[in-house]
Amino acid sequence: MNVPAKVELIGDSLLAVSSNRTPAVGIIRKNGEQVGNIASGDFPIGAFMPTSYNISDYPIVYIIDRRSQSVLVFNVVSQEFIEKIRLDLPEDKIIRTIGAEFKKTKEGFLVELYDQKYDAYLPDFYRNSGDLLYFFDSNGKFQKSIKEYPEEYKAMDGSLSPTNYLKMSDNNQTILLSFPHSKKLHRYTNKGEELEQLDLPPSRVFDYQLKAADRIIDFKAIMAGEKQSAKTPDNHYFNSLYEDEKSIYIETWMKIGEGGIEKTRFAHLMVYNKEEEKWYETQNPKGILDIGMLAGVANDTLYFYEGSMMKYDDKYIKRAILKPIEE
Repeated sequence: MNVPAKVELIGDSLLAVSSNRTPAVGIIRKNGEQVGNIASGDFPIGAFMPTSYNISDYPIVYIIDRRSQSVLVFNVVSQEFIEKIRLDLPEDKIIRTIGAEFKKTKEGFLVELYDQKYDAYLPDFYRNSGDLLYFFDSNGKFQKSIKEYPEEYKAMDGSLSPTNYLKMSDNNQTILLSFPHSKKLHRYTNKGEELEQLDLPPSRVFDYQLKAADRIIDFKAIMAGEKQSAKTPDNHYFNSLYEDEKSIYIETWMKIGEGGIEKTRFAHLMVYNKEEEKWYETQNPKGILDIGMLAGVANDTLYFYEGSMMKYDDKYIKRAILKPIEE
């Protein structure tokens, strides 16, 4: 699938991939063979718009569907649709269109929502959207919410690039959250109780400074083709946040310089060693078309998926092993 929205390693042999272009979730082996696919229109329930998925109970796949504001449950091996769970969304809240954070919990579901009253280009979107993560029980009934945008975002007077700055990882026991420009990681229980905060490290290449446009940008003007109104700074952000028993891995996305995507978009890794309680980062950023998105770690091997819009027929699963640099 092209333009991956989310990639995730299943065990040590399979990857789940969703796309910003294709309304589907695919399951592929590490050798590239596709073994399963859940696509809109292939089931009696009709079309759906998967904004994220969860594979913690594989082969059961949970898909958060923006079209019906529901959780759709499938068995990807038997290609069976199991059930549709309608979410009791709070007033004025909707599911993020692309890349919503989403988790299956023991009690139900955790879903990223945003306030539909505000254009994401407007400062009020960050100041007044309220909480972003919402807990629902297994029947879709709303339980509680947590986590507003930090002050770094609320303080901006100009328009920000409408990027999903929130990134979430879970290790089944807890939830790890970050807004990169706040320079913090926040750990919560699966019931939304905050446990700890972890400072993010200084970086040689990642820019923590949040930058806004020098004015308010009108989304209607952008849609009308007034390109001069559409310039917002390209903030660095986190592309993937992954945690296992030994480490926390953050893959970054950075625009460095001017020019096409092949020469200006880079990624690198920041890694926290839990035993040493110390951060490390990779020395040389890689082009995002060369490395792809971090899917997970198995047996000290990092797995990445590259399926960009630049290479419609070329998709790659890549492996890497981190080694210390000899001084």
